[in-house]
Amino acid sequence: MSIPERAGWYDDPEDDTQLRYFDGVVWSDHRVPRQTRSAGQTPTGSAPHHGGQRGPDRDVFGRPSGAPAPHHPQPQPGWGTPPAGSGSPTAGSTTADGQQLASYGSRVVAYLIDTVIMGVVVLLTSGWAWWLFMADYWRRAMEGAMSGTPDPITLEEASGYLQYLDYTYLFVAVGIMVVVQAAYGIGFLVARGATPGKMMAGISVRRVDRPGPLDFRTAFLRMLLPMILRVLWVLTCLVEIVFRGLDLLWPLLDPRRQALHDKVARTQVVVGAQSRERS
Repeated sequence: MSIPERAGWYDDPEDDTQLRYFDGVVWSDHRVPRQTRSAGQTPTGSAPHHGGQRGPDRDVFGRPSGAPAPHHPQPQPGWGTPPAGSGSPTAGSTTADGQQLASYGSRVVAYLIDTVIMGVVVLLTSGWAWWLFMADYWRRAMEGAMSGTPDPITLEEASGYLQYLDYTYLFVAVGIMVVVQAAYGIGFLVARGATPGKMMAGISVRRVDRPGPLDFRTAFLRMLLPMILRVLWVLTCLVEIVFRGLDLLWPLLDPRRQALHDKVARTQVVVGAQSRERS
């Protein structure tokens, strides 16, 4: 398709019975019927020039007689300008090499799905340890509740039952949780570039400097902060809540949409799956 030098009405390169408007950048969809030309005049598909020779079916501007006067319409969707709300990537919404970054909403959806899956897996693998950790406590509490005393157990009495907790099983349970979390996160990131939650949400994880599934070291670094927070949850729940909250909310303010654990591993979450080929 020929490209004219300036905006105006020209012979339609796709239909020799039509005139088509060129807006100076791209061919528009605006067409009008072209009058039949006499033999020997400019071939169909060539671009007439303003101020050209006047012929029997041309006006003083070189346009076909009866053709509408050229005008310069405002750019419309499909004329070289992306329509508003089209979802086209904007500045700051892509990686350095142009891959679109995942929205915060899709990351939250993926996080919730992974949390449910992890909860089920952790319950199946470490539930026994949690039960043995709390078993004697619950037995003593139930004995107190069933003793026939009309008053409920006081806070002081409940606190006294803490001595019956077997903290050995607590550390066993937390250790299993950390191992399961590491295997789940690192395994899927290395193999597929995304956990099941991210795959369901249509997003994946890649390195900042290149696409493709993560290597073991990068996947481990990305899971390091969540695993540390899991251990902190045992020692001090408040610290774990504060840092996890910061980690989850950080992408809202970060220009690269990275969470804190993304910054540790130098990763970004993007739209679409990662190629299985290593870059």
